[in-house]
Amino acid sequence: MDEETYILSVDIVPDFNEFLSALKIKNTGLGAQLFKSVYDHLFVASTDLRQEYERYYCVEYPSLGEYIECAHDVYIDDSELEKTHILKFKQDNALMNEAYDDNILETVVEAIRRLEDKNED
Repeated sequence: MDEETYILSVDIVPDFNEFLSALKIKNTGLGAQLFKSVYDHLFVASTDLRQEYERYYCVEYPSLGEYIECAHDVYIDDSELEKTHILKFKQDNALMNEAYDDNILETVVEAIRRLEDKNED
C-alpha cells in the first residue's frame, strides 16, 4: 500500500447531516460546503474492502484479514476487522493531507468514533 492510501474501519456510515453534526458544523455554511468533499471522499468514493471481499474474493482468500493483507499490503488488527465497514481511500483531499499542519483527518476520525459510541448506547 502506498503512503497516500488509508484504511478506516467504522461500524456506521453516517449520513451527511450526522457527519456535520458530529463535527459541530452548521449544514448551511461554508464549512458544510468544504466538508461535503471530505464526506464524499471518505464514504462515497472509498472502497469498502469488506463488501469487496464478500462479493468477489471470499473464494480466493480464506479470510478477510488475509485478503486485506495479501491484496492490499495492509495489516489490520482483529478489532478493526470486526467493524462493519473497512474503507480504503486515497489521501488526495487537501483538507486531509498529513503534509499540512492543519489537516483535519484526525478530527474527522475522532468525530466518527464519537458517532459510533453514541449509536452503541
